[in-house]
Amino acid sequence: MFFNVKGLLPAFLVNSILLFLLCGLSKAFAEADGNWRGELVIQDNIVLPIGLVINTKNNTLSLDSPIQEMLAHVPSKFSVEGNKVSFNDENLKATFEGEIVGDVLEGVFTQGKSRPLTLHRLKQKDLNRMSFEGKYSGDLVINSENSLPIVLRVAVIKNGYSGVLDSPAQNSFGIPVQDIKLDNTSLSFSSKMLNATFAGKSNTNSEADMAYAGTFIQGMPMSLTLTKVTPENASQQFKTPTFGEKGGSIAIISPNKSVTRFFQNTSNETRYEIGSVTKTFTAYLLAKQVVSEKLSLDSHLETVFPIAANSKNNKINKISMQSLAAHISGLERNPPSLENRKDPRNPFADITQSQLSEDLKNTQLGKTSYQYSNFAYAILGEALAINERSTFAAEISEHILNPLAMNNTYVASDTSSDSDKLITGYTQTGQSVIPWHFGAASGAGAIVSNIDDMIAYTNHMMTIAKENTSLATLLFTPVTSISCCEQGLAWLIMEDSEGKKFAWHNGMTGGFSSFLGFYLDGSRAVVLLNNQAVSIDALGHKLLTDTSVNIQEI
Repeated sequence: MFFNVKGLLPAFLVNSILLFLLCGLSKAFAEADGNWRGELVIQDNIVLPIGLVINTKNNTLSLDSPIQEMLAHVPSKFSVEGNKVSFNDENLKATFEGEIVGDVLEGVFTQGKSRPLTLHRLKQKDLNRMSFEGKYSGDLVINSENSLPIVLRVAVIKNGYSGVLDSPAQNSFGIPVQDIKLDNTSLSFSSKMLNATFAGKSNTNSEADMAYAGTFIQGMPMSLTLTKVTPENASQQFKTPTFGEKGGSIAIISPNKSVTRFFQNTSNETRYEIGSVTKTFTAYLLAKQVVSEKLSLDSHLETVFPIAANSKNNKINKISMQSLAAHISGLERNPPSLENRKDPRNPFADITQSQLSEDLKNTQLGKTSYQYSNFAYAILGEALAINERSTFAAEISEHILNPLAMNNTYVASDTSSDSDKLITGYTQTGQSVIPWHFGAASGAGAIVSNIDDMIAYTNHMMTIAKENTSLATLLFTPVTSISCCEQGLAWLIMEDSEGKKFAWHNGMTGGFSSFLGFYLDGSRAVVLLNNQAVSIDALGHKLLTDTSVNIQEI
């Protein structure tokens, strides 16, 4: 069945990569007219279908991103000169320059990173399939008691379709799918990432009622009917829960003051899994070891991690501490041994250091461009502990929890650390889940905390940043640029509408979500802890950057 270890994953990955277009046409030639479609390659196996519509008679040009439900977007400015097409969108900080040869528009799209983009002019047979473009939603029947909302997003491209699969209840979006076949009578697709297939048939030939009943196979066959989402049935579709429906805590922090709000039956003693916000703790340990000259950012993994020291794979040997902490090591998103998990409800629990070593030994490094990686932080957490002849939990206690008197915070490596003050977590569909434990992957997401302790931690981070300490230089200096912002050591660095810089990170486990953000000048911070696995990034950013928002009115 679907399984989400995103938690462990900042919600910005595919969703913020584009959307833009234009205004103002000069000396345009009709050879540019048409509906152009193509796939922007975001990273290996992940593409985003986009379209460009040019009409020289009306002096218009617009961009479609159908998977993101963005149609006819008009950017700041554009130019069509003969067979050359370009545009610039200031709000999205995106540009494109291309040249038309026949029915192909070949160019380069830049948004943080430059990527080649090839668009094809759609023929009439392609345009005739536009009625099939859109969202298809249904409930995957797991067993007699459980089902899982599934959404297939489909876009028309030359001679076929492009699309992605969403599992909103697991907060997994943009899962690549391949081999989409879709007409009035049938729908089928496969997903290499999920090792899954679907094939369904329609009981009607009407395009006004597209519903495909069939079988989704992922290890076992499961019933699934996918129905096209229309204005008439949209109200019946899955609705994302709002913050605090099951419980939650919010803190807005300013110098020498913090204001809190609690939802449902929670209090300042309630503990939550903070998921990937743990990575900021792990990065702090790295910065501390660098300042004390026990490691450097350039130190190779072979100097501290056993299997790397004995590996014949030179690329593994030479992975640096900085590349692990900034997600540019080339390691994949999750440890490969996660596929052999004993309990899908608690996926990281049985990962050991020896398993991580085997994972490293057998891994094939990808490109060293940005790839958010729980695997990298699992390795980093263990490497830092090994370097101190200690454990990750002991290092967290010695360097963070004890100095900051965070007495209600712990590392959930195994069940022995569980607390009765840990509130029950829930999926997006409201199903209760068991607590997560992380074993040797604790550096990626194992910390459990409450609002008071997270306020203390946030104040400490703000003080470090405001005083511009050596730790701040290490943590908050950008290492690489990504689609939304800049990546430091764990922390993401952004600017608000006035150009003020702030750092943030999010987190999610099977039943919890979290957000922490603060201005580097120490003027304001927010902490959100939620015991339901739903993205709260938008609310976190709004509370941080918009001082007019009253948390008592949320």
